[in-house]
Amino acid sequence: MPNLSREQARAIDRLAMRDLGIPGTVLMENAGLNALAAIDRFMAERGKELHRAVIFCGGGNNGGDGFVSARHLHNRGTPVQIIAHKPLAQLTGDAAIHATICRNMNLDIQPIPAQGASALVSSTPQPDLLIDALLGTGFQGELRPDMLNLIQTINAIRAEPDPPIIAALDLPSGLDCDTGQPAQPAVHADLTVTFVAPKLGFNNPAAQPYLGQVVTADIGTPPQLLAQVTSP
Repeated sequence: MPNLSREQARAIDRLAMRDLGIPGTVLMENAGLNALAAIDRFMAERGKELHRAVIFCGGGNNGGDGFVSARHLHNRGTPVQIIAHKPLAQLTGDAAIHATICRNMNLDIQPIPAQGASALVSSTPQPDLLIDALLGTGFQGELRPDMLNLIQTINAIRAEPDPPIIAALDLPSGLDCDTGQPAQPAVHADLTVTFVAPKLGFNNPAAQPYLGQVVTADIGTPPQLLAQVTSP
């Protein structure tokens, strides 16, 4: 399976929507649901039971994937807390649709308090699973201070005794899709559920400590699209 660049990953989404007529909301639904299935397998292999989950959702499509996973966790009876990087009113596109569904279902969606996300997480019981759905393939460069705080919070939770499983959607937040160069900081994941195919930057040895185990999840795009965007 070839590794995808940022532009190739975007091209697959674009072709699926434009040429095949697959709505972006459907691609996002498939991503969040299939990521959750991969996380279930990972936790079962390690004998970890899932009683509570915290999901950090960014303001873009990666956050939308997180909202989908949160909804399905809730539907099967797992208590979920969503920590939202942006107010829901500021979300747009497919992510806004899935976030609105979560809000209409009365899921626990928490904005980041003034004292930072660490205070919010520490005020609740320790989760068994933390999903990083903050930044996806679009990230490059330096982190903004608010995002830096969120990533520091995730890594601090990972350093605690008996930490939750840290699962990153598509790639760990703060990791550059094309170069694999981590920002300071980037999320240290136990599991990376990457969509369609691994990303180009995963080949960089500097990315390895952040990825954990890498598994690929389907989003409902046919194999010919992958072949189309990766053929010379």
